[in-house]
Amino acid sequence: MRMLRVGLVCGELDPVRDGVADYTRQLARSLHAIGVDALTLTTYRLAEAAGEPAVGVTDSWAWRGIQQAARAIQRLDLDVVHVQLAPSAFQFSRAVGGMPPLLAGGPPLVVTLHEYATWTAKGFLGAARAAAWSVAERRGWLDRDALLLVPFSRRLLVTNPQHAAIVTARWPTRRDRAVEILIGPNIRRELVDRDSIRRAVREELGTGPTAALIIFFGFLHPVKGLPRLIEAASYLRAAYPDLRVVLAGGCESHSVAGTEAVRLREALEGDARRHAMQAHVVITGYLPEARISRLLQAADVAVFPFDSGVTMKSSALLAALSHDVPTIATWPNRQDAPADDAVLWIPPRDTGTLVAAIERVLADAALPERMRRAGRAVIARHEWPQTAALHAGIYREVLEEAAGSTVAKGLVRDSFVLPERVEVVVAQEVPSHSTGRPREQAEENAVDGTV
Repeated sequence: MRMLRVGLVCGELDPVRDGVADYTRQLARSLHAIGVDALTLTTYRLAEAAGEPAVGVTDSWAWRGIQQAARAIQRLDLDVVHVQLAPSAFQFSRAVGGMPPLLAGGPPLVVTLHEYATWTAKGFLGAARAAAWSVAERRGWLDRDALLLVPFSRRLLVTNPQHAAIVTARWPTRRDRAVEILIGPNIRRELVDRDSIRRAVREELGTGPTAALIIFFGFLHPVKGLPRLIEAASYLRAAYPDLRVVLAGGCESHSVAGTEAVRLREALEGDARRHAMQAHVVITGYLPEARISRLLQAADVAVFPFDSGVTMKSSALLAALSHDVPTIATWPNRQDAPADDAVLWIPPRDTGTLVAAIERVLADAALPERMRRAGRAVIARHEWPQTAALHAGIYREVLEEAAGSTVAKGLVRDSFVLPERVEVVVAQEVPSHSTGRPREQAEENAVDGTV
């Protein structure tokens, strides 16, 4: 018997600048922990810098680079190829969607659609082009977002019910291949004394030991509602004069780079000055896991005020819950929000409601503990060992399908070492959902730490 060997294709494996890259790194670690040999496949440059099991397969993810990657992947003796698909991870290019025919005859293909329904038809013939794509999808030819990855994939993994609904609507013949996978938090919790950390962090921030501490965690981005958070906090200063707002995350990402990142930070600093909050707002820049864990455990409330709302596929939101932080987040449609106390859901772009929500968490002695208990129940379903075991079961399923005969399937099952207990997640059928702003939503989610 031998270890199952999987190649996780993540175009730009750069966790410092991309949430999907960080997810891929976490998944590889978790698969290794249960006995799956998981290789992260990326560019030569980023593989060299990764400092962990990473293999360079190409110089770039343009069309010519895809051919180079396919040749390299065929030489790796993989059992399964698993593409982690998001626009940011492949330089906002659909070229990776042309790779499946180049891998023909090789290991079976699995695709995780971290972002989906991001492509939009523009221009004079936009409606006609969209209609043509719909025909191509229903006939099983091409996907408008992922090109050949969808028709060639043996499993399509999605991280939320909205994407599951879109897959099944576009590809009714692939309904049985869509599987919803719950993701895990992207920050491991440091074992520390919470009271000591609360005092120490507040001292570092130059405020008193009982000062209110509000935290946002994740890559900073123009669509994450951070100016609104700064404004909301300014209205709370009368009741909480020593409060601090910590924006814990880097400005630089694949979606916001170079001068754009510099301008973003300057704009947030300008927002703080405009609301007389410059002494109360701290922008940390990118921090290592241990530092983020300390900040989360010191915080009174975590806030994710995204302009288009947040879903439970946000690993940053899950990190807050895993650190027992009472959490406030925006939801596109509050009627569809999860019906539990784990997160206090509010409508997007509503400063007054945001102020009231933060004040409620800070002032209500009983509410934070209720939210912590509910958050622990949510996190119990989002643990990384469970997610890794689910992936391992899916990998074995697709290998058995590819093997064909009953005898061959038995040989596959007997050939690999897997966890004793693996449960397979069945895709949920949910109502169709659309954000209405495809590219902007793709960029927002790509940096959300899914951060």
